[in-house]
Amino acid sequence: MKPSLCISFRFIHPYPLFHGRGDADEAEWPPSPMRAFQALLNAACLRTRGRALPPEVRSALQVIEVLRPTIVAPRATLSTTGHRAYVPHNHADLVSAAWDRGNLDASIASHRVEKDHRPHRIETIGDNLPTIHYLYPLDATNADPKELLNAIRPAVRSIYSLGWGIDQVVADATLVEPSSPHSAGERWAPSPRGGRRLRVHRNGSLDALSARHEKFLSRLVKGDWTPVPPLSAIDQVRYRRESDPLPRPHAVFKLVDENDEPARYSHAKFIHIAGMVRHLAIAAMTKANADPDFINRVVRGKRDESSADEHKQFSYVPLPSIGHQHADSIIRNVMIIAPPDMDRELKRVAALLDGQRLVPEGEAESCRADSSPARGFSAELRLFTPPKGKFIDTHYLGSATTWRSVTSIILPGHNDKKIDKTAELIQRSLQRAGIETPCAFVWQSAPYFKNCLSAHKYHRDGRHTGYHRPAHLKTQTAVHVELQFDHEVPGPITLGAGRHCGFGLMAAVDH
Repeated sequence: MKPSLCISFRFIHPYPLFHGRGDADEAEWPPSPMRAFQALLNAACLRTRGRALPPEVRSALQVIEVLRPTIVAPRATLSTTGHRAYVPHNHADLVSAAWDRGNLDASIASHRVEKDHRPHRIETIGDNLPTIHYLYPLDATNADPKELLNAIRPAVRSIYSLGWGIDQVVADATLVEPSSPHSAGERWAPSPRGGRRLRVHRNGSLDALSARHEKFLSRLVKGDWTPVPPLSAIDQVRYRRESDPLPRPHAVFKLVDENDEPARYSHAKFIHIAGMVRHLAIAAMTKANADPDFINRVVRGKRDESSADEHKQFSYVPLPSIGHQHADSIIRNVMIIAPPDMDRELKRVAALLDGQRLVPEGEAESCRADSSPARGFSAELRLFTPPKGKFIDTHYLGSATTWRSVTSIILPGHNDKKIDKTAELIQRSLQRAGIETPCAFVWQSAPYFKNCLSAHKYHRDGRHTGYHRPAHLKTQTAVHVELQFDHEVPGPITLGAGRHCGFGLMAAVDH
């Protein structure tokens, strides 16, 4: 096994910050592999002073551009306040024109605009300056590791910044064993699902960067302006840490009535929709001659106490309409959520349910709820992809650091009206939902979202209030919870004892 090429950047400021921005001017951390590659190419070109790159350096860069590195980076948090700068804009020529007319009082200060910057504050451990490592695996290449290192090392040592010019670093390149640990940092690796999107170089990035630089130099010829095209030879790759939760597979359906209009159902009785979808899934899989054990355990959700395997089941989650000042929280959509490793099984169930009509509870299988569904309700399930930027995409399926419950979370036990017991049960709910990422949380009885319902079961006068529940969860304590993570966590998220039938549905609030 070949060693990996490790390119390291050490921030030299005693209070290290990182100002780099990604696409759409979003704060970026860790620094993307494309940013490191651009810094390396820039340093290599500066060493040649306008001449062509040496063949061995160009060959080394072509080897690196097709590799997707693993990143080992220290923890960093986005500044909450940042700082404001006043920068000149493209109206500076007005000032020079005024000076030419003899108006010497014209000042560039009147043509500056405000820009607020929120850099990442990089965590330091003791007196050690924070360092970022990019580990490029060389097993799939024909390059000799030592020759590659010797060709690239002088350029690496010429790098002086990563991010903005004020983000000063010293850099070096070494060869390390793939299993070599880097204790001072979090390990980010490419992932097919979840994580943060980072810009990554690919085959052709070196030539594309060189061509773009040439077009930048010749953008103004004989008074003619030619815009510089954006860089095209670049990929967007998800990077995630091992501690980051994977987004759970999901399928979203619209509820459509007989007039092909959106069907509506009471927010307080969403448990009926969950039950009807579950019953329909059982019937559809049974008709398709699916494995009876799979139907019983995963689709129906019956736990096999005699099995030593981890219990896994589908969740049937109605989606209240939220996210707008006039949102009514009515149920118009429903989502089926599967365990992380059941994408294929979920696709099969979703395909079978697409176009099927819901059957009221009781006609197929009793749901044992504390109320009956609305008589005469009829709706067809239509599989669809939630549009980008709408409430399902941003609130239920997005990534965020702050999540709040839409439907109340039913705690997996009795809290005995004690604060410590309630906190313990919320932690247990997080663990059972597979969320191991550390977070802070607070809870309350009142809902966080408009037109959602309280976590209380009864009003002061004894009337039923809040959400209708399955009979086996009616005596459990319920709360509304806000979760605060130190980095973005992807949805969908459901918590608590009723998470498989729509309770404990969380929504992102900092999308």
